[in-house]
Amino acid sequence: MANNTLIQYESVSKRFGGVQALDQVSFPVARGDIHGLIGENGAGKSTLIKITGGIYRKDSGQVIWEGSPLDVNSPVEAEKRGISIVHQEIPLCNNLTVAQNVFLGRLITKPLGQPDWNAMEEQTVDLFQQIGQTINPRARVGALSVALKQLTSIVHALNTTSKLIIMDEPTSALTPSEVETLFEVLRKLKSEGTTIMIVSHILSELMQITDRVTILRNGRHVETLDTQDTNIDSIVHMMVGDVPLPTPKEDVVARDETVLRVRDLGNRRLRLKDINFDLHKQEILGLAGIQGAGRTELATTLFGVHQPDSGTIEMEGKELKCRNPRQAIQHGIGYLTEDRRNLGVFWDMSVWQNAGAAIIDRLTARGGVLDRRRINEMANRSITDLQIKTSGISQTIRYLSGGNQQKVLLARWLNVEPKVLILDEPTRGVDVGAKAEIRRVIQQLVTEGISVIVISSDLEELLALSDRILVMANGSIKGEFLAREATFDKIMALAVQK
Repeated sequence: MANNTLIQYESVSKRFGGVQALDQVSFPVARGDIHGLIGENGAGKSTLIKITGGIYRKDSGQVIWEGSPLDVNSPVEAEKRGISIVHQEIPLCNNLTVAQNVFLGRLITKPLGQPDWNAMEEQTVDLFQQIGQTINPRARVGALSVALKQLTSIVHALNTTSKLIIMDEPTSALTPSEVETLFEVLRKLKSEGTTIMIVSHILSELMQITDRVTILRNGRHVETLDTQDTNIDSIVHMMVGDVPLPTPKEDVVARDETVLRVRDLGNRRLRLKDINFDLHKQEILGLAGIQGAGRTELATTLFGVHQPDSGTIEMEGKELKCRNPRQAIQHGIGYLTEDRRNLGVFWDMSVWQNAGAAIIDRLTARGGVLDRRRINEMANRSITDLQIKTSGISQTIRYLSGGNQQKVLLARWLNVEPKVLILDEPTRGVDVGAKAEIRRVIQQLVTEGISVIVISSDLEELLALSDRILVMANGSIKGEFLAREATFDKIMALAVQK
């Protein structure tokens, strides 16, 4: 093994029941490199990361760390060896503060051993400033946005002397400016000798930041090569073969039929004010904005999670006053949450239970007994229509890849047969193949009469999908574009308004 190799995977294999997650995977990661790990959902990336971090045990093969076999049984042991991981599904303690999460497992203490919270809070503020963010170190993590949770997880990893930092989809919840600041920090760490492994489905970012990339497919190693020697098209082909991309949307025509009308909507606690827009039948309405713009707050208000202080919401000409999500569902509104881990997936339930959770009343016969025939029809249709990779409808959803979990959640809302479907970051953290499939499904929905609101931090995706785009900033709508007239610069100029 070369002296400049920090970690070497040698024929690493892992099986979960009937699924071969990793099959004889071998490749090196050089010291001081930024190394990309690429593959579609289910390719084995997260499994390999969790083996490295002591969460899973490999079935066979070896992980060689600094020339010796690595055998760790927990993340604590891995961190002691110099390995720190930022997971895709953010494993923070929601009941603790930001500072307590950042210093979890590595408290600063006073001379007599008591925790020095003032010092930890000051350092937390300094660490966030390094990535261009201000933070209240005493804020409870459970009350933070997904983006701030992601940044807290990243700062926790940066607050180490690790030799290897592994980041699983670190930029999925970040704005472009936050991504660039993070990359500046990673380049600085690299210059100081830290090795970084990044898993990301945003291939343009990996081409920008990595020195080498490794491609996995169906649990097997395909190729490891210098980033400068490849391109996005070649990587996509190695990942998934030829991906049929959704056809471009035709120019939107004026539609007279309004499905959803929002007038003067406000919520002081959520800092929403003077929200006005119409959603037309069979329209895809994009909602753009940066962190804190109020997009998710607007979505959850439309879905009945929160009630407005002022204004009105009308569905097909009738005023809606939904006191909870159940009433919103009954009126024909579905909502795919951005927070898959905490608000979407029922982790210990099956594929069919997750896909059917919002229509359980339709899956029961008289007396409240589950109707197995209806369940099978619903679940198998969902698996087929969304091409969900699973061993069957009874498989526990936690054992699916992130992209396939997302497809199950999308199936949940398609089974509701909504008139209006709100999709909050629908393709966050999914691979290029799954992203294309979800986009295809969204476009198909509008041909079937559904109206869709899409919230996405991926402006390229928003421009490709939408008929119109609304831009939010500081809790209000700052402007509107037809998608064919919108540009990145035009959208961002409104998104940063005060």
